[in-house]
Amino acid sequence: MKTIVLSLLIIIGMAALASCSSEDLPDNFEPKLITGEASGITRTEAVLTGEVELQGSTDMPELSFRYGTSDQMEQTTGTLTPTGNKVQMQVAGLTPGTMYYYSLQGSNGRVNLTGNTMTFVTVPNDRPSVGVPAVLSQGPVSVIVEYEITDDGNEDITATGCYVTDMADGNTQKVEAETEGAEGIKMRVRIDGLRQNATYEIKAYAANNEGESVGEPLTFVTSNAVLLAEAGEFEELMGDGKYTYTSLSIAGPMNGDDLRCLRQMMGRDVDGTATPGQLAEVNLADAHIVEGGGVYGSSRYTENNVVGYGLFADCNSLTSVTLPSDAVKIEKDAFMNCTSIKTITIPASAASISPSSGCTSLAAINVSAANTAYRSIDGVLFDAAATEILWFPIGKQGDYTLPASVKSIGDYAFQGCHITRFTLPDNLTQIGQAVFFDSSVEEVVMPSNLRLIPTATFQKCSRLKTVRLGAATELISNYVFDGCPLTDLYIDAQYPPVCNSNALTSTPDFLPTCTLHVPKGRKNFYKADASWKRFGTIVEE
Repeated sequence: MKTIVLSLLIIIGMAALASCSSEDLPDNFEPKLITGEASGITRTEAVLTGEVELQGSTDMPELSFRYGTSDQMEQTTGTLTPTGNKVQMQVAGLTPGTMYYYSLQGSNGRVNLTGNTMTFVTVPNDRPSVGVPAVLSQGPVSVIVEYEITDDGNEDITATGCYVTDMADGNTQKVEAETEGAEGIKMRVRIDGLRQNATYEIKAYAANNEGESVGEPLTFVTSNAVLLAEAGEFEELMGDGKYTYTSLSIAGPMNGDDLRCLRQMMGRDVDGTATPGQLAEVNLADAHIVEGGGVYGSSRYTENNVVGYGLFADCNSLTSVTLPSDAVKIEKDAFMNCTSIKTITIPASAASISPSSGCTSLAAINVSAANTAYRSIDGVLFDAAATEILWFPIGKQGDYTLPASVKSIGDYAFQGCHITRFTLPDNLTQIGQAVFFDSSVEEVVMPSNLRLIPTATFQKCSRLKTVRLGAATELISNYVFDGCPLTDLYIDAQYPPVCNSNALTSTPDFLPTCTLHVPKGRKNFYKADASWKRFGTIVEE
């Protein structure tokens, strides 16, 4: 009988449950917390994630993460702000190479909720990484290289510098950087004591508590050089063979005695007489001009870091020179009458430069990009803003267009130059007298906005065939074309410019054979002008 009653009760209960819908479930089921996978893991940071599953009509609990290096998870984040039912939090200040436990936690005022426990491991510290060295400057027996510590491995750098290997014998020296290393900092190392005309392999290195790393190599070749430990040693080191050198690099201090010997090697003695010297190419980048010693020229003594008056004067063997990297002043006519010199290289330190006369072959004046007082554009020396020409190399050849930044041109600016075709920018509104005096120019394009063509602008330009004058031209001064064998003169001015009495005077007279090109429809205006009608041929363009 009891068995029958029990069976009936079970059947009744199952029927009751079957008749209940989901709407009849209680509304106070607690939320379920799910701890997600960590992301963005670095040596010291990670992003923790989680999710809340709400059941019934319960409210979102107050959430946070617990985390730590043990399953006790001793640290707690601040209160999280859910996005929908998801949460995340970036934690910092972690220990590299360490396992962390974490779990999503919550409270709704009734109970404390805990999600599943997850783990992640931070990225461990590592040895540093370094880049390939780059040459910043070099001397005959030394070099300054720069490299970057690209990654410090999350450890303080304990040592950094370069390994230098002589490729001939395999010997390696370790040269430490003078400054303290750090990630992202450009490191500079000066390496000296190298052999002349030798090949070296240079590798940057950096070390921390995890170990040392060595970067990819730079191959560097030293040049023919003389290293002076003290001023006054140069002639002794050169010995009897001093007149046999054609190229040389010099490092170290040089006084008047040294420079007198150097001049002799370039073909000129202290009194200006010729010597058998053949030295043509000189690199003084690592040299230092110092006061002391005897005269290097007639009554001329050295001053610290000064390339003095006449230092290289009349040295006709000299073709190129790189000046000392610490030279601050280059005096007027330091290279006077160096008729063979083609290039001069000026350092970043130079703060005062005066030109030299008689350098008929000079084609390029190069200036270090780090110089803040001067700049070189296409071998021409300008002020830092490139608004003024300071020294035009008269041996420069070919076509040349003056930079548009130039605001004015001084008297005789291009005197004796060898440029074939010269173009002046349209924005130039003023030029000096005799700008092209006695030059080899064959064609010149003048600025369209230039109103006045100054006195003797092209005087004695014995190869000048073509000149183009702009639309703004109003006045032609005296002797502008004197001595010019002009064949074509182009002028864009709508009305004939005023000519001074001797503006078109020339020996020989070019007017009968020169063609005057004028704007379309303006020929009659020019033919009616007393000065311009003297041209043998006038045509409209």
